[in-house]
Amino acid sequence: MYKGLLSFLFNSLVIKMVGLMMEHEPLLKTIRERRTIRRYKTDAVAMEKLQMLIEAARWAPSAGNLQPWKFLLITDKGMLNKVKMVCPGWIKEAPALVMICIDSKRETDWSYIDVGAALQNVLLCAHSLGLGCCPIGSFVVQNLIELLELPDHLKLVLLILVGYPDEELLPPPRLSLDELIFKRVGK
Repeated sequence: MYKGLLSFLFNSLVIKMVGLMMEHEPLLKTIRERRTIRRYKTDAVAMEKLQMLIEAARWAPSAGNLQPWKFLLITDKGMLNKVKMVCPGWIKEAPALVMICIDSKRETDWSYIDVGAALQNVLLCAHSLGLGCCPIGSFVVQNLIELLELPDHLKLVLLILVGYPDEELLPPPRLSLDELIFKRVGK
């Protein structure tokens, strides 16, 4: 009797999990397929597409719904070249650049986490639009502040290279769920 009940419960759980996975498969597929892209085609990225990325970012959660972020969008080749001059390194061939700042007028202890949530939305939206991105956290902040004449209340925290991918990358290895979940409490 118990064996039949356990079998029934197990099968019900499996069916429920499969149903949930199928329901959310498009999102999970996008998450699994997104890669950090470092090589880009020379094709220009339309400002409208960059604005779509920011539309996705603005729906990210933030502490107290303060939305502490501000964005700077660059597609102008002259300005991109100037940015490359003051911040050499990864900023090479990308035809567009998104910069994320924290607005000190709306900053909290959680603002960097908020920016991370906005970044993930940008990356997933970009992938769904056929764009590739590479977030960069290491750059010469003061050089960019001066070049872009950023106001004092904006703290530049992240750059995102954006363009059409000129490379195809395989998924990197990931830890299994059992390796990631150290404890389960409840059903």
